[in-house]
Amino acid sequence: MSLAVLESSVRILLPPSAVLVVNLFRRFDRFRRSYNQVHLDAAAEALRTRVGERHADAIMSDAIMMDNELRLRTAGRLAFLSDASPTASTDELALVGIVAAMQAGQSRKAGEYALQLEILQARSLIMLAYRLGARLAEAGISLDPAALEIDIDAAPKVKAQAPSLRIVGGKDAWS
Repeated sequence: MSLAVLESSVRILLPPSAVLVVNLFRRFDRFRRSYNQVHLDAAAEALRTRVGERHADAIMSDAIMMDNELRLRTAGRLAFLSDASPTASTDELALVGIVAAMQAGQSRKAGEYALQLEILQARSLIMLAYRLGARLAEAGISLDPAALEIDIDAAPKVKAQAPSLRIVGGKDAWS
């Protein structure tokens, strides 16, 4: 598995189930930066809308535990995009990749994603991702690890055009 660093102009569209999971962690990040309860409430409401009250509370609990472990292991240095963005940063791809891999029983792949986040001691994080993945599956949310794979070589090649400056007007226009 390889996840290449993408140019800032390249964005990967996430499947709706992955957006739901990434948005949880985005909202946790917003909460930690502002300590505004509205971010946690928004995360819980989005889950309730999607999976119902019974599953939402369990998923929130497991996601918060995983988020706490992430903060411990990364010192909060993950890059998050804005809420509801259908695209993801490379950190977000790796994060949802850990959960997706564990949901699919691919602990080795989950470890590789953790390494992309520079997490060397990932055992606790991977166990928490397994639990979160199981809760998501109980609620009918399936994450496909293959949908998160990025193969730069298979992507269509588009030649970027250099920007150009065109002066409008005749030679006397600047006199």
